[in-house]
Amino acid sequence: MGLKEFKILFDNPYAAYNSGQTITGRVILTLESTKKIRGIKLKVKGEADTYWSTDRQELNNEGRYVNETDVVTAHEEYFDASFYLIGSASGGEIELPAGTHTYPFNYVIPPNLPSSFESDFGRIRYTAKASLDRPWKFDQETKVAFTVVSNFDLNLHESASQPLQLEANKSFCCLCCGSPPLSINLTLPVRGYVPGQTIPVKVNVENQSGKTVDSVKLALLKVITYSATTPRSEKKVVELKVAEVSKGPVGGNETTSYEQSLDVPPLPPSNLQNCGIIDLEYQLKVEACVSGLYYRNLIKTTPIYIGTIPLSNYQMPQPTAPRLDEKSDFAPPTGDSSGLYPPILSPTAPEGSTTTNLYPALAPPSYEEAVTGGSRTLRDRDESEHVIGAEQRFVPKYPVYNFKSSD
Repeated sequence: MGLKEFKILFDNPYAAYNSGQTITGRVILTLESTKKIRGIKLKVKGEADTYWSTDRQELNNEGRYVNETDVVTAHEEYFDASFYLIGSASGGEIELPAGTHTYPFNYVIPPNLPSSFESDFGRIRYTAKASLDRPWKFDQETKVAFTVVSNFDLNLHESASQPLQLEANKSFCCLCCGSPPLSINLTLPVRGYVPGQTIPVKVNVENQSGKTVDSVKLALLKVITYSATTPRSEKKVVELKVAEVSKGPVGGNETTSYEQSLDVPPLPPSNLQNCGIIDLEYQLKVEACVSGLYYRNLIKTTPIYIGTIPLSNYQMPQPTAPRLDEKSDFAPPTGDSSGLYPPILSPTAPEGSTTTNLYPALAPPSYEEAVTGGSRTLRDRDESEHVIGAEQRFVPKYPVYNFKSSD
């Protein structure tokens, strides 16, 4: 074949960018023998898709309803740009000798992009694909994905800094009567958190029902609403549990108070701003589980906000130990010890990130792969099966802060 290696490498070791940033990198080509090409083309693309199967009833020619299954979809395109790194579509042939060839690139991604998102029923995906434009032959191609993070600054959302109080009550009925109530009260210092932070939940259970509560579960839920437009308009709501703790039992005439913590894992920020076909919310759910044929669990939820920049008046992220990627040329950024946040001591944030620019004394996050949600391969429907990297599954990386106290 003559082609030994063909890949795309980003200069950013996390391959994670904010909207409006310049992505830079290199296309690396290693040839075992001389190859003739018209050029090397790079295509960068950002888009969103939703897709799922749905059942419906249709009236057939005999006047009977029959079950039909079809697929509903929707699509949004954010940008689609192509340019040659060497050569051109209309130029003559270029002869590349055997060996390794490196071609740098840069591209300014548009502002106001939604954050990357991957799931079983939809995605917001950003990709780069390099092609060897070969005369009279099929193009040889390689493809990778990168993460875009749209900043969700909790300080700019008033409700995120407000304390939370949630009260839930339930009486358990049998065939002839109802019981005194089971009451649960939850309190949180704020509604807004970032990955790496811990949600401290104070719980008060007053159980006068006479029924033993087997356990009281607290869960952080990820609630996704997908919209489809073709061949008709439909919506699909999916609820995923991203963190859970529980405690129990609580006796039938017992009152107890305690505190539990929910750790926030790497997650995309709330809302998926600027995407019209996928919406994302987070909820705190409390569930009191009671055994018995005629009893239903007490369940209540309330909104929680997951951001990319933490509240300045709540908890402070701590600097992490220096941790340079071996393949990275980044130097440690410097910080000012004045202000609301600790100084930056670690090069864990992408260089030039919006977070660093807005909050120069904010201890930077690391970028870690999301913990929930499915992902599909990078292959598009109309794409050749020979594209290098197209069979890879992509998991976006989101900012994660270090809130552990320094010793």
